[in-house]
Amino acid sequence: MTMMFEVEDLAVASPATVSRCGMVYVEPASLGLEPYFISWLNTLPPKVEANPRIRDMLKSIGDKLLEIGCYFVRKEVPEPVKTVDNNLI
Repeated sequence: MTMMFEVEDLAVASPATVSRCGMVYVEPASLGLEPYFISWLNTLPPKVEANPRIRDMLKSIGDKLLEIGCYFVRKEVPEPVKTVDNNLI
């Protein structure tokens, strides 16, 4: 039997827990924005998903504007509560 858990962080995990459970932690910043965007694309409603042209257009827009949009928000928009880039998607 294989069980998989996804945790937000390993703040309370001991080294023994990490080694016994084979945990792998990846910093959100090191993933970049594309995995989050692709995940969102995979949740499109069935009517939208049925039209590959719309999905391709959304993917193209995301490829062109994600990084630029995040850069703009970081440089030009005041944030009362600081966020990380993957929360902006």
